[in-house]
Amino acid sequence: MTDVGAARTLAALLVLSCLSGLVLANDAGTGGDAGGSISTAAWLPASNATYYGNLTASNDTDDYYGVNMSSNTGIAVGLTSPSGADFDLMLYTSSGSTIDSSYSISSYDSVTSNGTSVGGTTVYVQVNQWTGSGQYTLQIWIFSTSGGGGGSGQNDANTGGDASDTQSTATPLNATNATYYGYANNSNDEYDWYSIAMPMYHSINASLSWNTSTVDLDLHLFDQNGAYIDYSFNDNPENVSSGNASIGGTTVTLLVRAWISGDDYTLSLWFDNISSSPVFNQNDSGTGDDASDDYDNPTGIITNIGQN
Repeated sequence: MTDVGAARTLAALLVLSCLSGLVLANDAGTGGDAGGSISTAAWLPASNATYYGNLTASNDTDDYYGVNMSSNTGIAVGLTSPSGADFDLMLYTSSGSTIDSSYSISSYDSVTSNGTSVGGTTVYVQVNQWTGSGQYTLQIWIFSTSGGGGGSGQNDANTGGDASDTQSTATPLNATNATYYGYANNSNDEYDWYSIAMPMYHSINASLSWNTSTVDLDLHLFDQNGAYIDYSFNDNPENVSSGNASIGGTTVTLLVRAWISGDDYTLSLWFDNISSSPVFNQNDSGTGDDASDDYDNPTGIITNIGQN
């Protein structure tokens, strides 16, 4: 084969490869690319599920999904962006009005229909590429909106009941980016305790929100010894973080406390790898580690005295 022929064959193969990539798109298991607008949205069932999709900065910046909601239900959606990318998440009514939106600069975004009646209607979810490209993870939760919170009807964090009222028996949650839902009330369910076994070299961030303006819920984060790491009150949402605290390999606890009245709440968790943080890479005075915190056992420093 001549050089010219070989070049033409290679070019043809490259074109076919690119076209094949388009055909093989499989957003949320649809077998193709999810639509780029509400009118071309890909349809998903109204059930709890995890999906995967792709967005690229060059030619695929939006994926839309439609969900036909059952009566007396609500929807929550969580989005995990690929490493190094920032994707955003929006939730719309059947007419295209915004129900909720999330433009977090972290790798995790979440939206919910809490406060908006969507049962028996169609809602749309938009995943938008802001920076970067790659595969995203989309989690959908469908929850019941019939009846009030509290009592035997509770389903805190999808446990099928009420979260623990004590720190020593805190309800365990996985150390993965996720959004949970629960109910707390100052009169009969003041405390909801959750525990998380932390992976090494990771930090935890938590956000607590609710709908009723006359309600006040607070959020507290404790280390394995029960000492405060962070707390938040008088805001909505309430946000706490472990920052650069060295909590990897330990179990931390979160407390949702109903300070005034009660309401359904949304609790979002996301985790960051902080292995490059200075707290794990110290070299105090050239020792290669952290200097001693003990007055009676200080870290020794080798000094060289010059001679004349």
